[in-house]
Amino acid sequence: METFLIYLLKASILLSTFYGVYFLLLRKDTFFTINRHFLLVGIITSILLPFIEFTTIKFIENPDFYVTGTHLSGSENAIPETINWWLIGSILYGLGAFIFLSRFGLQLLSLKKLLAHHQGRKKDGFNFIEVTQDIAPFSFFNTIVYNPVLHSREELDMILKHEKIHVQQFHTLDLILVNFLLIFQWVNPFAWLYKKNLEQNLEFIADREAINQMTSRKEYQLTLLKVSSNNYSTITNNFYQSLIKKRIIMLNKQSSQSKKLWKITVILPLLSLFLWSFNTREVVRIKQDTKTNQKASENIVIQERGKKIIEFIVDKSSSKEDLNKVKNTLKNDYSLEVKFSGIKRNDANEITSIKVDISSKKGTTNYAISNDTPINSFAIIYNSETGKIEIGQSGNSSNYVWVVDKDGKTKKGKTMKIHSGDKKNEFIFSDGDQKDIYEIHTNDNKTFAYITGDRDGEPLIYIDGKKTTKKEMEKLDSDTIEMMNVLKGKSAIKKYGDKAKNGVIEITTKKN
Repeated sequence: METFLIYLLKASILLSTFYGVYFLLLRKDTFFTINRHFLLVGIITSILLPFIEFTTIKFIENPDFYVTGTHLSGSENAIPETINWWLIGSILYGLGAFIFLSRFGLQLLSLKKLLAHHQGRKKDGFNFIEVTQDIAPFSFFNTIVYNPVLHSREELDMILKHEKIHVQQFHTLDLILVNFLLIFQWVNPFAWLYKKNLEQNLEFIADREAINQMTSRKEYQLTLLKVSSNNYSTITNNFYQSLIKKRIIMLNKQSSQSKKLWKITVILPLLSLFLWSFNTREVVRIKQDTKTNQKASENIVIQERGKKIIEFIVDKSSSKEDLNKVKNTLKNDYSLEVKFSGIKRNDANEITSIKVDISSKKGTTNYAISNDTPINSFAIIYNSETGKIEIGQSGNSSNYVWVVDKDGKTKKGKTMKIHSGDKKNEFIFSDGDQKDIYEIHTNDNKTFAYITGDRDGEPLIYIDGKKTTKKEMEKLDSDTIEMMNVLKGKSAIKKYGDKAKNGVIEITTKKN
Protein backbone atom coordinates (compact mmCIF):
# COMPACT_ATOMS: atom_id res chain seq x y z
CA MET A 1 0.00 0.00 0.00
CA GLU A 2 2.99 2.27 0.55
CA THR A 3 3.67 2.21 -3.19
CA PHE A 4 0.12 3.32 -3.95
CA LEU A 5 0.26 6.18 -1.44
CA ILE A 6 3.51 7.39 -3.01
CA TYR A 7 1.83 7.20 -6.43
CA LEU A 8 -1.13 9.17 -5.01
CA LEU A 9 1.24 11.85 -3.72
CA LYS A 10 2.88 12.19 -7.14
CA ALA A 11 -0.51 12.37 -8.87
CA SER A 12 -1.65 15.06 -6.42
CA ILE A 13 1.49 17.12 -7.06
CA LEU A 14 0.91 16.95 -10.82
CA LEU A 15 -2.77 17.92 -10.56
CA SER A 16 -1.91 20.79 -8.24
CA THR A 17 0.71 21.99 -10.74
CA PHE A 18 -1.85 22.10 -13.56
CA TYR A 19 -4.32 23.88 -11.31
CA GLY A 20 -1.71 26.46 -10.31
CA VAL A 21 -0.92 27.28 -13.95
CA TYR A 22 -4.63 27.52 -14.79
CA PHE A 23 -5.49 29.67 -11.79
CA LEU A 24 -2.57 32.09 -12.14
CA LEU A 25 -2.35 32.41 -15.92
CA LEU A 26 -5.39 31.06 -17.79
CA ARG A 27 -8.66 31.44 -15.86
CA LYS A 28 -9.18 35.12 -16.75
CA ASP A 29 -8.73 34.56 -20.50
CA THR A 30 -11.56 33.72 -22.88
CA PHE A 31 -9.85 30.69 -24.42
CA PHE A 32 -12.60 28.51 -22.94
CA THR A 33 -12.25 25.55 -25.27
CA ILE A 34 -8.46 25.55 -24.96
CA ASN A 35 -8.79 25.83 -21.19
CA ARG A 36 -11.13 22.83 -21.24
CA HIS A 37 -8.54 20.77 -23.08
CA PHE A 38 -5.82 22.00 -20.72
CA LEU A 39 -7.79 20.90 -17.66
CA LEU A 40 -8.60 17.50 -19.17
CA VAL A 41 -4.95 16.95 -20.09
CA GLY A 42 -4.09 17.82 -16.47
CA ILE A 43 -6.35 15.04 -15.19
CA ILE A 44 -4.98 12.44 -17.59
CA THR A 45 -1.39 13.52 -16.99
CA SER A 46 -1.75 13.30 -13.21
CA ILE A 47 -2.99 9.72 -13.59
CA LEU A 48 -0.46 8.44 -16.13
CA LEU A 49 2.76 10.44 -15.70
CA PRO A 50 3.75 8.94 -12.31
CA PHE A 51 4.16 5.59 -14.12
CA ILE A 52 6.75 7.01 -16.53
CA GLU A 53 10.36 6.60 -15.43
CA PHE A 54 13.52 7.98 -17.00
CA THR A 55 17.01 6.62 -16.55
CA THR A 56 20.30 8.49 -16.31
CA ILE A 57 23.67 6.74 -16.59
CA LYS A 58 26.68 7.74 -14.53
CA PHE A 59 30.15 6.22 -14.86
CA ILE A 60 32.38 5.96 -11.79
CA GLU A 61 35.78 4.52 -11.07
CA ASN A 62 35.87 0.91 -9.97
CA PRO A 63 35.82 0.95 -6.13
CA ASP A 64 36.29 -1.89 -3.69
CA PHE A 65 32.63 -1.79 -2.77
CA TYR A 66 29.38 -1.20 -4.61
CA VAL A 67 25.74 -0.41 -3.96
CA THR A 68 23.05 -2.67 -5.32
CA GLY A 69 19.47 -3.75 -4.76
CA THR A 70 19.50 -7.14 -3.03
CA HIS A 71 17.60 -9.43 -0.71
CA LEU A 72 18.45 -9.59 2.95
CA SER A 73 19.50 -12.92 4.38
CA GLY A 74 21.02 -14.02 7.60
CA SER A 75 21.01 -11.71 10.61
CA GLU A 76 18.62 -8.84 11.10
CA ASN A 77 19.40 -6.65 14.04
CA ALA A 78 16.78 -3.94 14.40
CA ILE A 79 14.02 -2.61 16.63
CA PRO A 80 10.62 -2.93 14.87
CA GLU A 81 8.35 0.07 14.66
CA THR A 82 5.41 -0.02 17.05
CA ILE A 83 3.10 2.05 14.81
CA ASN A 84 2.61 1.34 11.13
CA TRP A 85 1.78 4.81 9.84
CA TRP A 86 1.56 3.57 6.26
CA LEU A 87 -1.20 1.17 7.28
CA ILE A 88 -3.06 3.84 9.23
CA GLY A 89 -2.82 6.25 6.30
CA SER A 90 -4.02 3.57 3.92
CA ILE A 91 -7.06 2.80 6.06
CA LEU A 92 -8.03 6.48 6.40
CA TYR A 93 -7.60 7.07 2.68
CA GLY A 94 -9.63 3.96 1.85
CA LEU A 95 -12.50 5.03 4.11
CA GLY A 96 -12.63 8.48 2.51
CA ALA A 97 -12.52 7.06 -1.02
CA PHE A 98 -15.31 4.61 -0.15
CA ILE A 99 -17.51 7.40 1.21
CA PHE A 100 -17.11 9.58 -1.90
CA LEU A 101 -17.54 6.60 -4.23
CA SER A 102 -20.77 5.71 -2.41
CA ARG A 103 -21.94 9.30 -2.71
CA PHE A 104 -21.28 9.27 -6.45
CA GLY A 105 -23.12 5.96 -6.81
CA LEU A 106 -26.16 7.33 -4.98
CA GLN A 107 -26.23 10.35 -7.30
CA LEU A 108 -26.25 8.07 -10.33
CA LEU A 109 -29.06 5.95 -8.85
CA SER A 110 -31.10 9.05 -8.04
CA LEU A 111 -30.66 10.36 -11.59
CA LYS A 112 -31.60 6.99 -13.07
CA LYS A 113 -34.75 6.91 -10.95
CA LEU A 114 -35.74 10.41 -12.06
CA LEU A 115 -35.26 9.66 -15.75
CA ALA A 116 -37.05 6.30 -15.50
CA HIS A 117 -40.22 7.89 -14.08
CA HIS A 118 -40.69 10.38 -16.93
CA GLN A 119 -41.42 9.85 -20.57
CA GLY A 120 -38.93 11.46 -22.94
CA ARG A 121 -39.47 13.15 -26.26
CA LYS A 122 -36.74 12.61 -28.85
CA LYS A 123 -36.00 15.24 -31.45
CA ASP A 124 -32.89 16.00 -33.54
CA GLY A 125 -30.78 13.59 -31.52
CA PHE A 126 -31.82 15.07 -28.15
CA ASN A 127 -34.00 13.42 -25.51
CA PHE A 128 -36.22 16.05 -23.83
CA ILE A 129 -37.78 15.16 -20.48
CA GLU A 130 -40.30 17.46 -18.79
CA VAL A 131 -40.60 17.15 -15.01
CA THR A 132 -42.77 18.71 -12.31
CA GLN A 133 -40.08 19.03 -9.62
CA ASP A 134 -38.65 22.41 -8.70
CA ILE A 135 -35.18 21.80 -10.14
CA ALA A 136 -32.95 23.77 -12.47
CA PRO A 137 -32.72 22.65 -16.11
CA PHE A 138 -29.84 20.24 -16.68
CA SER A 139 -28.42 17.86 -19.25
CA PHE A 140 -26.88 14.41 -18.91
CA PHE A 141 -25.33 13.00 -22.07
CA ASN A 142 -28.05 13.54 -24.74
CA THR A 143 -30.91 13.99 -22.24
CA ILE A 144 -32.15 17.49 -21.32
CA VAL A 145 -34.38 17.78 -18.26
CA TYR A 146 -36.47 20.88 -17.42
CA ASN A 147 -39.73 22.04 -15.80
CA PRO A 148 -41.64 24.04 -18.44
CA VAL A 149 -43.94 25.59 -15.84
CA LEU A 150 -41.07 27.51 -14.22
CA HIS A 151 -40.00 29.37 -17.38
CA SER A 152 -41.52 31.48 -20.12
CA ARG A 153 -41.29 30.33 -23.73
CA GLU A 154 -38.50 32.82 -24.48
CA GLU A 155 -36.53 31.81 -21.39
CA LEU A 156 -36.98 28.14 -22.17
CA ASP A 157 -35.74 28.63 -25.70
CA MET A 158 -32.50 30.21 -24.44
CA ILE A 159 -32.10 27.55 -21.75
CA LEU A 160 -32.45 24.72 -24.27
CA LYS A 161 -29.90 26.32 -26.59
CA HIS A 162 -27.48 26.42 -23.66
CA GLU A 163 -28.07 22.79 -22.68
CA LYS A 164 -27.79 21.60 -26.28
CA ILE A 165 -24.22 22.93 -26.32
CA HIS A 166 -23.42 20.76 -23.30
CA VAL A 167 -24.88 17.73 -25.09
CA GLN A 168 -23.19 18.38 -28.45
CA GLN A 169 -19.75 18.87 -26.88
CA PHE A 170 -20.04 15.86 -24.53
CA HIS A 171 -19.53 17.90 -21.38
CA THR A 172 -21.03 15.08 -19.29
CA LEU A 173 -17.86 13.06 -19.89
CA ASP A 174 -15.81 15.88 -18.37
CA LEU A 175 -18.01 15.89 -15.28
CA ILE A 176 -17.86 12.12 -14.80
CA LEU A 177 -14.08 12.14 -15.21
CA VAL A 178 -13.58 14.94 -12.70
CA ASN A 179 -15.91 13.22 -10.21
CA PHE A 180 -13.82 10.05 -10.41
CA LEU A 181 -10.74 12.23 -9.99
CA LEU A 182 -12.21 13.66 -6.80
CA ILE A 183 -12.89 10.17 -5.45
CA PHE A 184 -9.27 9.23 -6.16
CA GLN A 185 -7.74 12.46 -4.81
CA TRP A 186 -10.24 13.46 -2.16
CA VAL A 187 -7.39 14.23 0.25
CA ASN A 188 -5.98 16.82 -2.16
CA PRO A 189 -7.65 20.23 -1.58
CA PHE A 190 -6.62 21.34 -5.06
CA ALA A 191 -8.69 18.50 -6.53
CA TRP A 192 -11.84 20.15 -5.18
CA LEU A 193 -10.83 23.50 -6.65
CA TYR A 194 -9.94 21.76 -9.91
CA LYS A 195 -13.46 20.28 -10.16
CA LYS A 196 -15.08 23.64 -9.44
CA ASN A 197 -13.05 25.46 -12.09
CA LEU A 198 -13.63 22.76 -14.70
CA GLU A 199 -17.40 22.95 -14.19
CA GLN A 200 -17.23 26.74 -14.34
CA ASN A 201 -15.32 26.66 -17.61
CA LEU A 202 -17.92 24.34 -19.17
CA GLU A 203 -20.59 26.92 -18.37
CA PHE A 204 -18.49 29.63 -20.01
CA ILE A 205 -18.28 27.51 -23.17
CA ALA A 206 -22.05 26.88 -23.28
CA ASP A 207 -22.83 30.55 -22.58
CA ARG A 208 -20.56 31.76 -25.37
CA GLU A 209 -21.86 29.27 -27.95
CA ALA A 210 -25.50 29.86 -26.99
CA ILE A 211 -25.33 33.66 -27.11
CA ASN A 212 -23.85 33.49 -30.62
CA GLN A 213 -27.15 31.92 -31.70
CA MET A 214 -29.27 34.72 -30.20
CA THR A 215 -30.14 38.20 -31.29
CA SER A 216 -30.15 39.73 -27.80
CA ARG A 217 -27.20 39.31 -25.45
CA LYS A 218 -29.05 41.35 -22.84
CA GLU A 219 -32.06 39.00 -22.74
CA TYR A 220 -29.81 36.01 -22.19
CA GLN A 221 -28.09 37.71 -19.26
CA LEU A 222 -31.47 38.61 -17.73
CA THR A 223 -32.49 34.96 -18.01
CA LEU A 224 -29.37 33.98 -16.07
CA LEU A 225 -30.41 36.34 -13.30
CA LYS A 226 -34.06 35.25 -13.23
CA VAL A 227 -33.57 31.50 -13.29
CA SER A 228 -32.53 30.42 -9.80
CA SER A 229 -33.92 26.99 -9.01
CA ASN A 230 -32.19 24.15 -7.17
CA ASN A 231 -29.35 22.36 -8.93
CA TYR A 232 -30.13 18.68 -9.31
CA SER A 233 -26.71 17.01 -9.12
CA THR A 234 -22.99 17.65 -9.42
CA ILE A 235 -22.79 15.07 -12.20
CA THR A 236 -25.12 17.01 -14.51
CA ASN A 237 -24.74 20.26 -16.48
CA ASN A 238 -27.01 22.72 -14.67
CA PHE A 239 -28.17 25.89 -16.37
CA TYR A 240 -28.29 27.80 -13.13
CA GLN A 241 -25.04 28.10 -11.20
CA SER A 242 -24.06 30.15 -8.14
CA LEU A 243 -21.36 31.75 -10.32
CA ILE A 244 -23.86 33.83 -12.29
CA LYS A 245 -21.85 37.01 -11.75
CA LYS A 246 -18.69 35.43 -13.21
CA ARG A 247 -20.63 34.06 -16.19
CA ILE A 248 -22.04 37.50 -17.00
CA ILE A 249 -18.60 39.09 -16.64
CA MET A 250 -17.06 36.54 -19.03
CA LEU A 251 -19.93 37.08 -21.52
CA ASN A 252 -19.11 40.76 -21.71
CA LYS A 253 -15.35 40.39 -21.63
CA GLN A 254 -13.38 41.17 -24.76
CA SER A 255 -11.88 38.13 -26.45
CA SER A 256 -8.33 37.44 -25.35
CA GLN A 257 -5.57 37.94 -27.87
CA SER A 258 -4.15 34.75 -29.34
CA LYS A 259 -0.60 35.79 -28.44
CA LYS A 260 -1.46 35.10 -24.81
CA LEU A 261 -1.61 31.40 -25.58
CA TRP A 262 2.12 31.16 -24.79
CA LYS A 263 1.14 30.92 -21.12
CA ILE A 264 0.02 27.34 -21.64
CA THR A 265 3.61 26.29 -22.35
CA VAL A 266 4.60 27.19 -18.78
CA ILE A 267 3.41 23.73 -17.78
CA LEU A 268 6.14 22.01 -19.81
CA PRO A 269 9.20 23.00 -17.72
CA LEU A 270 7.19 22.27 -14.57
CA LEU A 271 6.47 18.75 -15.81
CA SER A 272 10.14 18.31 -16.66
CA LEU A 273 11.06 19.39 -13.14
CA PHE A 274 8.62 16.85 -11.72
CA LEU A 275 10.07 14.03 -13.80
CA TRP A 276 13.62 14.95 -12.88
CA SER A 277 12.80 15.20 -9.17
CA PHE A 278 10.54 12.18 -8.68
CA ASN A 279 10.65 9.86 -11.69
CA THR A 280 14.32 9.60 -12.55
CA ARG A 281 16.47 6.66 -11.52
CA GLU A 282 20.22 6.64 -11.73
CA VAL A 283 22.09 3.70 -13.22
CA VAL A 284 25.72 3.73 -12.14
CA ARG A 285 28.09 1.86 -14.40
CA ILE A 286 31.47 1.08 -12.93
CA LYS A 287 34.29 1.52 -15.41
CA GLN A 288 35.79 -1.78 -16.52
CA ASP A 289 38.71 -2.92 -14.40
CA THR A 290 41.34 -4.33 -16.73
CA LYS A 291 43.17 -5.92 -13.82
CA THR A 292 40.28 -8.18 -12.96
CA ASN A 293 39.20 -8.58 -16.59
CA GLN A 294 35.58 -8.26 -15.57
CA LYS A 295 32.82 -7.71 -18.10
CA ALA A 296 31.12 -4.35 -17.99
CA SER A 297 27.74 -6.00 -17.52
CA GLU A 298 28.91 -7.54 -14.25
CA ASN A 299 29.75 -4.12 -12.87
CA ILE A 300 26.37 -2.50 -13.35
CA VAL A 301 24.98 -1.02 -10.17
CA ILE A 302 21.47 0.36 -9.83
CA GLN A 303 20.64 2.97 -7.23
CA GLU A 304 17.11 4.28 -7.61
CA ARG A 305 14.45 6.01 -5.57
CA GLY A 306 12.22 3.35 -4.15
CA LYS A 307 15.05 0.85 -3.61
CA LYS A 308 15.15 0.24 0.13
CA ILE A 309 18.17 -2.06 0.45
CA ILE A 310 21.79 -1.19 -0.17
CA GLU A 311 24.87 -3.35 0.10
CA PHE A 312 28.52 -2.38 0.47
CA ILE A 313 31.22 -4.96 -0.19
CA VAL A 314 34.48 -4.76 1.76
CA ASP A 315 37.35 -7.06 0.83
CA LYS A 316 41.04 -7.54 1.54
CA SER A 317 42.03 -4.78 -0.96
CA SER A 318 39.73 -2.08 0.43
CA SER A 319 41.79 1.04 1.03
CA LYS A 320 41.34 3.64 3.72
CA GLU A 321 39.61 5.85 1.17
CA ASP A 322 37.22 3.04 0.25
CA LEU A 323 36.25 2.50 3.87
CA ASN A 324 35.76 6.24 4.33
CA LYS A 325 33.39 6.21 1.34
CA VAL A 326 31.32 3.52 3.02
CA LYS A 327 31.38 5.41 6.29
CA ASN A 328 30.47 8.79 4.79
CA THR A 329 27.75 7.41 2.52
CA LEU A 330 25.97 5.62 5.35
CA LYS A 331 26.31 8.63 7.60
CA ASN A 332 25.31 11.36 5.14
CA ASP A 333 22.58 9.48 3.26
CA TYR A 334 21.18 7.19 5.93
CA SER A 335 22.23 8.72 9.32
CA LEU A 336 24.18 5.63 10.36
CA GLU A 337 27.25 5.85 12.56
CA VAL A 338 29.96 3.54 11.23
CA LYS A 339 33.30 2.84 12.86
CA PHE A 340 36.12 0.76 11.37
CA SER A 341 38.79 -0.20 13.90
CA GLY A 342 41.43 -2.81 14.61
CA ILE A 343 42.57 -2.74 10.98
CA LYS A 344 45.74 -4.73 10.32
CA ARG A 345 47.42 -5.30 6.98
CA ASN A 346 50.12 -7.64 5.74
CA ASP A 347 53.18 -6.72 3.68
CA ALA A 348 51.03 -6.71 0.51
CA ASN A 349 48.76 -4.09 2.14
CA GLU A 350 45.92 -6.61 2.34
CA ILE A 351 43.54 -6.49 5.30
CA THR A 352 43.99 -9.36 7.74
CA SER A 353 42.00 -7.97 10.68
CA ILE A 354 39.13 -5.52 10.91
CA LYS A 355 36.25 -4.67 13.21
CA VAL A 356 33.04 -2.90 12.14
CA ASP A 357 30.57 -1.22 14.51
CA ILE A 358 27.34 0.27 13.09
CA SER A 359 24.58 2.01 14.99
CA SER A 360 21.33 3.75 14.07
CA LYS A 361 18.15 4.89 15.77
CA LYS A 362 16.63 1.46 15.19
CA GLY A 363 19.48 -0.92 15.95
CA THR A 364 23.14 -1.71 16.22
CA THR A 365 25.40 -4.47 14.97
CA ASN A 366 29.09 -5.30 14.82
CA TYR A 367 31.42 -7.59 12.97
CA ALA A 368 35.04 -8.60 13.45
CA ILE A 369 37.61 -10.66 11.60
CA SER A 370 41.10 -11.36 12.87
CA ASN A 371 43.39 -13.63 10.92
CA ASP A 372 46.95 -14.06 9.74
CA THR A 373 45.77 -14.45 6.15
CA PRO A 374 43.89 -11.89 4.03
CA ILE A 375 40.19 -11.61 4.85
CA ASN A 376 37.45 -12.78 2.55
CA SER A 377 35.00 -10.15 1.35
CA PHE A 378 31.96 -9.39 3.50
CA ALA A 379 28.85 -7.29 2.99
CA ILE A 380 27.39 -4.42 4.98
CA ILE A 381 23.65 -4.50 4.20
CA TYR A 382 21.16 -1.83 5.28
CA ASN A 383 17.40 -1.66 4.76
CA SER A 384 16.51 2.04 4.79
CA GLU A 385 12.80 1.25 5.12
CA THR A 386 12.91 -1.00 8.17
CA GLY A 387 16.25 0.14 9.61
CA LYS A 388 17.60 -3.42 9.65
CA ILE A 389 21.38 -3.79 9.58
CA GLU A 390 23.23 -6.92 8.51
CA ILE A 391 26.90 -7.72 8.21
CA GLY A 392 28.03 -11.01 6.73
CA GLN A 393 29.12 -12.84 3.63
CA SER A 394 28.12 -11.20 0.35
CA GLY A 395 26.11 -13.00 -2.27
CA ASN A 396 22.59 -14.27 -2.75
CA SER A 397 22.87 -17.64 -1.00
CA SER A 398 20.24 -17.78 1.72
CA ASN A 399 20.75 -21.09 3.52
CA TYR A 400 24.28 -22.10 4.35
CA VAL A 401 27.06 -22.47 6.89
CA TRP A 402 30.39 -21.22 5.59
CA VAL A 403 33.97 -21.28 6.77
CA VAL A 404 37.19 -19.75 5.53
CA ASP A 405 40.01 -22.15 6.29
CA LYS A 406 43.70 -21.38 6.65
CA ASP A 407 44.21 -21.62 2.87
CA GLY A 408 41.51 -19.05 2.20
CA LYS A 409 39.11 -21.59 0.67
CA THR A 410 35.39 -21.38 1.33
CA LYS A 411 33.34 -24.41 2.26
CA LYS A 412 29.57 -24.65 2.59
CA GLY A 413 27.23 -27.00 4.37
CA LYS A 414 24.44 -27.18 6.92
CA THR A 415 26.85 -28.54 9.57
CA MET A 416 30.60 -28.11 9.25
CA LYS A 417 33.45 -29.60 11.28
CA ILE A 418 36.43 -27.29 11.27
CA HIS A 419 39.96 -28.39 12.13
CA SER A 420 42.47 -25.88 13.37
CA GLY A 421 45.87 -25.98 11.71
CA ASP A 422 49.11 -24.25 12.43
CA LYS A 423 47.57 -20.89 11.58
CA LYS A 424 44.71 -19.19 13.36
CA ASN A 425 41.41 -19.83 11.61
CA GLU A 426 38.28 -17.79 11.11
CA PHE A 427 34.98 -19.54 11.87
CA ILE A 428 31.77 -17.96 10.58
CA PHE A 429 28.47 -19.82 10.61
CA SER A 430 25.31 -18.41 9.04
CA ASP A 431 21.87 -19.74 8.14
CA GLY A 432 19.54 -17.55 6.10
CA ASP A 433 16.32 -18.88 7.65
CA GLN A 434 17.28 -17.39 11.03
CA LYS A 435 17.32 -13.79 12.10
CA ASP A 436 20.01 -12.85 14.61
CA ILE A 437 23.66 -13.42 15.49
CA TYR A 438 25.42 -15.09 18.39
CA GLU A 439 29.17 -14.53 18.56
CA ILE A 440 31.83 -16.58 20.33
CA HIS A 441 35.58 -16.13 20.33
CA THR A 442 38.65 -17.20 22.24
CA ASN A 443 40.62 -14.93 24.50
CA ASP A 444 43.32 -14.34 21.89
CA ASN A 445 40.68 -12.98 19.48
CA LYS A 446 41.88 -15.29 16.74
CA THR A 447 38.95 -17.74 16.58
CA PHE A 448 35.38 -16.63 15.96
CA ALA A 449 32.03 -18.34 15.42
CA TYR A 450 28.94 -16.43 14.31
CA ILE A 451 25.77 -18.43 14.71
CA THR A 452 22.43 -17.17 13.40
CA GLY A 453 19.22 -18.23 15.07
CA ASP A 454 15.84 -17.20 16.50
CA ARG A 455 16.64 -17.90 20.12
CA ASP A 456 15.30 -17.07 23.52
CA GLY A 457 18.70 -17.76 25.06
CA GLU A 458 22.25 -18.76 24.32
CA PRO A 459 23.33 -22.02 22.67
CA LEU A 460 24.73 -24.90 24.65
CA ILE A 461 28.52 -25.14 24.74
CA TYR A 462 30.47 -28.37 25.15
CA ILE A 463 34.26 -28.59 25.47
CA ASP A 464 35.67 -32.09 25.17
CA GLY A 465 32.20 -33.54 25.82
CA LYS A 466 31.57 -31.52 28.99
CA LYS A 467 28.92 -28.83 29.22
CA THR A 468 30.47 -25.47 29.97
CA THR A 469 29.82 -21.75 29.67
CA LYS A 470 30.62 -19.05 27.19
CA LYS A 471 33.01 -17.49 29.69
CA GLU A 472 35.01 -20.73 29.94
CA MET A 473 35.06 -21.09 26.17
CA GLU A 474 36.46 -17.57 25.78
CA LYS A 475 39.45 -18.54 27.89
CA LEU A 476 40.58 -20.98 25.20
CA ASP A 477 43.55 -20.21 23.00
CA SER A 478 42.81 -20.93 19.37
CA ASP A 479 46.03 -22.90 19.10
CA THR A 480 44.54 -25.45 21.52
CA ILE A 481 41.40 -26.04 19.40
CA GLU A 482 41.49 -29.08 17.18
CA MET A 483 37.86 -29.17 16.01
CA MET A 484 34.69 -27.11 16.33
CA ASN A 485 31.24 -28.46 15.46
CA VAL A 486 28.05 -26.36 15.30
CA LEU A 487 24.62 -27.98 15.48
CA LYS A 488 21.35 -26.16 14.87
CA GLY A 489 17.66 -26.87 14.60
CA LYS A 490 16.54 -30.50 14.34
CA SER A 491 20.06 -31.90 14.34
CA ALA A 492 20.82 -30.21 17.68
CA ILE A 493 17.52 -31.23 19.29
CA LYS A 494 17.88 -34.83 18.03
CA LYS A 495 21.25 -35.19 19.77
CA TYR A 496 20.73 -33.13 22.95
CA GLY A 497 16.97 -32.82 23.35
CA ASP A 498 14.74 -29.73 23.63
CA LYS A 499 17.34 -27.93 25.73
CA ALA A 500 19.37 -27.56 22.51
CA LYS A 501 16.69 -25.52 20.70
CA ASN A 502 19.08 -22.53 20.65
CA GLY A 503 21.86 -24.55 19.04
CA VAL A 504 24.95 -26.39 20.26
CA ILE A 505 28.64 -25.60 19.93
CA GLU A 506 30.95 -28.59 20.32
CA ILE A 507 34.68 -27.93 20.79
CA THR A 508 37.41 -30.51 20.88
CA THR A 509 40.82 -29.44 22.10
CA LYS A 510 44.18 -30.86 21.14
CA LYS A 511 45.61 -33.61 23.33
CA ASN A 512 49.19 -33.32 24.53
